[in-house]
Formats: sequence, C-alpha cells, structure tokens
Amino acid sequence: MRYYCCLSLLIVCIIGLVSTPASARRTEPDLTAASALLMDYTTGEVLYQRDAFARRSPASTTKILTAIVAMEKGTLNQPIVATEDACKAEGSSIYLKKGERHTLRELLYAILLNSGNDASVAVAENLAGSEAVFAEWMTAKARSIGARNSFFKNSNGLPRKGHYTTAYDLALITRYALRNPVFVNIVKTKKHFISWPGRDQERLLINHNKLLWQYPYADGVKTGYTIEAGHCLASTAIKDGHRLIAVVLKSRNMYKDSKELFEYGFKNYKLLTVIPPHKALPKVSIAEGASPYIRVLPDRTLSLVVPRGSEQKVKLTLQMKDPIKAPVNRLQKVGEIEVKLGNKLIDRVPVVSAADVPKKNIWQKLWEWLTKKKYF
Repeated sequence: MRYYCCLSLLIVCIIGLVSTPASARRTEPDLTAASALLMDYTTGEVLYQRDAFARRSPASTTKILTAIVAMEKGTLNQPIVATEDACKAEGSSIYLKKGERHTLRELLYAILLNSGNDASVAVAENLAGSEAVFAEWMTAKARSIGARNSFFKNSNGLPRKGHYTTAYDLALITRYALRNPVFVNIVKTKKHFISWPGRDQERLLINHNKLLWQYPYADGVKTGYTIEAGHCLASTAIKDGHRLIAVVLKSRNMYKDSKELFEYGFKNYKLLTVIPPHKALPKVSIAEGASPYIRVLPDRTLSLVVPRGSEQKVKLTLQMKDPIKAPVNRLQKVGEIEVKLGNKLIDRVPVVSAADVPKKNIWQKLWEWLTKKKYF
C-alpha cells in the first residue's frame, strides 16, 4: 500500500512564508550589452539572458579561469619568476621585471585586481612551461565545468583568433570559481599591497571593478576591455543570503547593465531552501523489524528560485510505503519527496533510511508471541 503525505505545512515553516503579489508583467532590464546573462548562484538557474550563447571575445574576464587553473595546478606559496615574455606582455601591467620573484598568491591579486597581463603570463609559463600549454589546461577546465562553447588561446585575454567564450559559459566559470574561498576573498578586495623587489615601497594594487564601490551588494568578480571585446564584466552580488551572478559582454555601460540585472533578479525572484540539511521526517513503521519504527531523511538538500509571489505554490509530498518490510539497510531508498511549483513537477528527492533495521530474531518473535498470549 502506498500513502501520500502532503507537507504544505513543512514548506511554510521552512521559508517563513509571506505571500507577496506577483507582478502581472516583469519589467525586463534596460541593457546596452550585446550579450548578457543573470544566473542564480545556488541553483545555476538562468533568470535572464540576451544572446547569451553567442561566441564573443572575453578580454580580461579570461583571468577568472586563469586564476582558478593556477590555484588548482599550483600552491599559493610557490615562487613565480617573471619571464622575458611576461615582461613584454602588452596592455594592463604591474610592470614586472625579468627575474622578479613573487608568490603565486601575490600574483593572483595582481591578476584579479590590477588585471596584470604580465602577471598572467608569468604564472602560466611557470606552472605549465609555456602559455600555450596553460591555455590548453584552461580550455580543458572550462569543458569540465560545462562551458563547452569556449576556447582559450592565452592566459590574459588579449585578442587572439580562436579565443572566445559566451555569457553563459562565463557565468558557469564564475559560479565554479566562487566555490573557492581564496578566489572569493581576492575578488572582493578593493586594494591590496604586494612586495616590490628592489624598491623601498610595496606595490599598491587597486581593483579595476568599480562595481564594488557603486553597488552595495557587489562582492566581485572581474572586468575586461579590448577594442574587439568592448567593455565586459562578470560580477556577483549577494542580498539577504541570495547570491546572483551577472555577465555582460560588449557593453556600452557595464556597471549600469550589471546593476540592472541584479535589481531585476532581487526584485523578481526569491531563493527558497525547501529541503534543508538534516531535515527530520515522520517516523515510518517497520514490518517484521527488530525495531517497530525507523527514522527517514532526504538524501540531499534542495533549493529553488521561484518568482516572488508564487512561494505559496511550492508543495512537497512525501511518497512512501507504510509499513516498510524489514530488513532495511542504512541509507537504503525507502521513498521520495515530490516537489511541485503549482502543477509543475520540479524535482523528486529520494528519502533514505537513517539506520539499519534487521529482521526480528527468533527470541524477539517468541517474546512477542508470549506477551500477546498474556503469559506474562
């Protein structure tokens, strides 16, 4: 026999539901960017996009991936020596001299704050032996993240035929990078000092991302500009625990565009943790088990991004056999939670046993028989 237990009350308790009227029609962001995308960080859901799958030159937003590959291939305290090729890099620079030594950590600040093209090449050549090999690592990493419409030919984003990404891919790369606490700490830093060998003072690095000063919820990530790419920005903002990622490529006003995307997202969408970690569910009876009941729990958490005003439409239904026949193994699937938004099925989350429950042994069965006969 199968039973269905509606958990509408559960969802109300979890999200502290306060229904707000949904706008009949959302006002879309007014953008100047050729390509744009807004992504929810927690779920990866795309909340808005404009030509987000078109291949475009990413300029220095390339360095988001450069930094992640460097951190995964190297160690933060390992020495990086400035090469001749690095010192000749065109464009944005921290003015490295050949043979100058820094830790990888220092040069990550130079790459992500000051957008140092020389620092990017130095890191690539030290870690991979050549920038070309490092670029191959970058492309492979992008593909593993899911950014399959991207290809990288260098570590700094200077124009190169065949070097491209998309707004969607860059959002995926940024989302992956934000899982790294070192990366998060660097990109939200407004200014930072690193050593300057041969000089009495330290180098002052000032973050090129002016969104950190202009928008109170912003806490990263990376700007970019070349004539070919135009103004580019991959950024993130967090408000009331809800983190969003915005990407604008070939924009005439990248900061305004990014703020428009964030305000659109925060105004129109809400992040709900509908199944929190370690959520206890009702106990389930066990047939022929050494224990009469078993505790069950979801095997994963679940968060949803829903349009504001539709929170009350989220319904959870626990579906499970009752009783469950012993034996039952710990973490054995015994049912599922069906998650719907209105009539639309969103997900099915497996429900598992919290412990082993063996069958009754012969002594337990005998005792049960005797007590039922009222001999004791």
